[in-house]
Amino acid sequence: MTRTELLDAIRTGRRTLDETLAGFSDAQMADRIDETWTRKDVLAHFGAWERRVVALLDRLRSGAPAGPAIETDELNERYWREDRDRSLEEVRASERRDYVALLSAIEGASDEELFDGSHFAWTEGEPLANWFRGNSDEHYAEHLEQLTRPAR
Repeated sequence: MTRTELLDAIRTGRRTLDETLAGFSDAQMADRIDETWTRKDVLAHFGAWERRVVALLDRLRSGAPAGPAIETDELNERYWREDRDRSLEEVRASERRDYVALLSAIEGASDEELFDGSHFAWTEGEPLANWFRGNSDEHYAEHLEQLTRPAR
């Protein structure tokens, strides 16, 4: 994969997400779509994970520990609790900034940082580009079914 291919994949996934979200009114963004989450919560969730991968790159570059291992479900619960009372407008603006920061981090990263799985020992041989995709286009695709569920 090249940087151009990485960015194209992320932007394509983002277009799909944006098209899906454009089909919902503000009121529909507040609809609960599973036991706990609303569509707004899912959007905030994307922002949290976009921020996390950008922060990860910064920590890895600095040589600081990547942080303690925390289960994904535990992180999701923490992020949900932090974001659930934010307004839709605040969530939209914040997540958009997080997405732009993610693209900027990719554009500012070296090829070695993105594509050499041995560059950062913490990734255990996996290229950091995969982490960026897992927290952007692949993550959006993972939640599209959830976003399009009827309100409960």
